[in-house]
Amino acid sequence: MNQTRIARTLDTRLAPTYLTEIVGVAREKYKVPAIAVTLMNSETVYRQEIQGVRVVDKPTQVTLDDYFHIGSCSKSVLAVMAAKLIEQKKITWQTRFFDVLPELKANANNAYSDITLEDLFLCEAGIQAYTNSEAEPFPVYGSSVIDKRLEFMKYLVASPPSSERKNGRFQHLYSNPSYTMASAMLERVCGFTYEELVRKTLTVDLGLSVLIGWPNSISSDQPWGHMIAKGKVESFPPNHEYKLPCLITAAGDLSMSPKDYAKYTQMHLRGLTGRDNYISSEAYHYTHFNHEGFSLGTANGTLGSKRYSAFDGSAGTFFCRSFIIPESDFAITIMMNASSATGSMEAVDWLTIRIVKKHFNRWWKFWL
Repeated sequence: MNQTRIARTLDTRLAPTYLTEIVGVAREKYKVPAIAVTLMNSETVYRQEIQGVRVVDKPTQVTLDDYFHIGSCSKSVLAVMAAKLIEQKKITWQTRFFDVLPELKANANNAYSDITLEDLFLCEAGIQAYTNSEAEPFPVYGSSVIDKRLEFMKYLVASPPSSERKNGRFQHLYSNPSYTMASAMLERVCGFTYEELVRKTLTVDLGLSVLIGWPNSISSDQPWGHMIAKGKVESFPPNHEYKLPCLITAAGDLSMSPKDYAKYTQMHLRGLTGRDNYISSEAYHYTHFNHEGFSLGTANGTLGSKRYSAFDGSAGTFFCRSFIIPESDFAITIMMNASSATGSMEAVDWLTIRIVKKHFNRWWKFWL
């Protein structure tokens, strides 16, 4: 692995007053109830700003210990868990799906016969997308079905591929159930359920808070999710019918506090600046950068002459981003208790651009 000299900075050009100002402007401009932003290097969290309320039109302020839903940023957690099991020699990125779950092969489409753990993380396994529940409604299983995820995977591998093959490989198709299948492989080789493995990894091993599901599922005093459309903000109370199906929990149904999510992101930054921690530095580089554009639970690209990696997550009512520039030893996390029906959020891009430009004193133009 090529080692890059890291320019470590102990501070940033973003004065606390500037960060306070732009977070406030973003909240007002985009009608976001609450925003939390953290700036860090691999050793220090040196700016942390949180503003707003847990529920729109209610007075209770959010705190750094409140939970925010991280959506598809959960995929990076799954990648860390996979890398750990790989280092423990329980599985490899090239392990084939049906070698781990052979009972699913009998009725499977032969096109999937050689798909691997890495193919599933890269969304290059031909598996259906399930990114729009209206266009692709999930199967409904009654109470008599004990293992609904297993039945769902049987259905997925019996279905025709949803992407074409080119040069012997499926073309990229972003797929939430791909991560359900990847998590099932990890479950089988380690003996824990996905939920148990998450808690073991994040809480027991790393000492970080984690919740599976919406924050207000444990208490109505936790932040509620909100959907912003046409200038109106709709809140989602604890009893709202909108929930992520258990069939794709591994693809994006974790919640963490801004304080602990920043520590989680800093762990990645440390690894990418050459320091082993929960997994090796080599493993972090592999998951973040081994594949151009979209790697293993992360995206990557270049900003000026510097490489960055990033993960975004939204299930429509929260938004979460980690943005990491390892060669400058710098990372940002942004968490919001609102999103749009499409999962996009202009406020996140607006803040990211201003933070990066101010920090580097460069008025770069770039697209996230």
